[in-house]
Amino acid sequence: MGLSLCSSFTLADSRSELARTTFETTLKNGLKIIVREDHRSPMVFTQIWYKVGSADESGNVLGISHALEHMMFKGTTKVPNDEFTRLSRIYGGSINAATFTNYTNYYQLYPKNYFPMALELEADRMTNLKMQQSDFEPEIKVVMEERRQRTDDNPRSLAFERFKWITYPTSHYRQPVIGHMKNLQNIQLDDLKQWYKTWYTPNNAILVIVGDVNAEEAVRQVEKYFGHIPYQKTPQRNDVLEFERVGYRHMELHENVQIPNLFMAWNVRSLVSAKNPQDAYVLNMIRNVLDSGISSRLQDRLIRQKKLLTALGVSYDPYNRGDSLFSISAVPSAGVSLEDAQKAIQAEIDLLKTELVQPAELERISAKFISNMIYAQDDISTQAKTIGNLEVNGLSYRLMDELPKHYENVSPQDVLRIANTYLVRENLSTMYLMPEKNAR
Repeated sequence: MGLSLCSSFTLADSRSELARTTFETTLKNGLKIIVREDHRSPMVFTQIWYKVGSADESGNVLGISHALEHMMFKGTTKVPNDEFTRLSRIYGGSINAATFTNYTNYYQLYPKNYFPMALELEADRMTNLKMQQSDFEPEIKVVMEERRQRTDDNPRSLAFERFKWITYPTSHYRQPVIGHMKNLQNIQLDDLKQWYKTWYTPNNAILVIVGDVNAEEAVRQVEKYFGHIPYQKTPQRNDVLEFERVGYRHMELHENVQIPNLFMAWNVRSLVSAKNPQDAYVLNMIRNVLDSGISSRLQDRLIRQKKLLTALGVSYDPYNRGDSLFSISAVPSAGVSLEDAQKAIQAEIDLLKTELVQPAELERISAKFISNMIYAQDDISTQAKTIGNLEVNGLSYRLMDELPKHYENVSPQDVLRIANTYLVRENLSTMYLMPEKNAR
């Protein structure tokens, strides 16, 4: 009964709860602004999203978007050296950034009194970044060390990086966000300056503001600090679509791991690339049917009941700018081969193709997923991230108000149809990651 009440909440109240006062406009120079008022705490979250990431890179400079992200904190002529970071500490703020395949974003969280300062700082480094060799040399070494720690010295991460080269035979999504070490050794300061000049323009950016602000006043402040920055044409972005049904692909790696790991990934569409957008909502519900807690199918049946696996995870990004992956990673129990683990997972996938999911199971999964999605919006940073992620991937922030309806409309027949359409062997890549042959 509690779940039913939760479900009715998502239908009746979610739109008014998610759709707080939101204002959208675009400056003459092309900067898109989305302001969402949330007056529950005296804080403002300011986040700028640039439409450039690792999928836009080519040649010998893979990782340049991430390297530039690091340099964005190294000062301008107006705010030199580490002054940007120091100001955040003085005024009780929090700052950070992230680079992904489709975007690079930067955020500042401040008490509302310092919101204009956040805008001034962000506008300043959009155009006045002072990139110096003395900053670049140590910073590129920091990036190299980051790669060593996160990838090169992590056999599982390194293996997955290689796995992406068969999961994405043609798409630029195969490229690592951080780049390969040989790329990082090749990148020069002039490359970063050119990348910055090419992509960091107002017309290639989305400014998201969420918090205790007046929307109209916030836009006037944005105009004050960003309005003078000129529009600049940007290049056409790299293709991020993938071929359909390219055939089954498999790879095996022996690395310095203690236990075997299984990776399975199907090439699927996203909300942006699917001919029927509802396909993406169904795929996301399938992900939740398989793995959304201890009562979900793979966890309940393969870990708790049959004890074939000790760990697993299912992932899918429906809001991608291009095509996506439906991925499963798993660790078999002792004495269970990778082949048997794959067969057991595949058997559960095949059930979705032959037997209708019971409406009660789908309702339970849907209610939990949708309520979690709505309650997450209590955080202004999550609101900003959701808005920015939708917008930067070619969708509208307004979709966040419609998501509950789309997920609640997924039917058992939809699950059967989409499982048979996408989760087929011709779309599948697998990888067996095993201990080194000479390991004891």
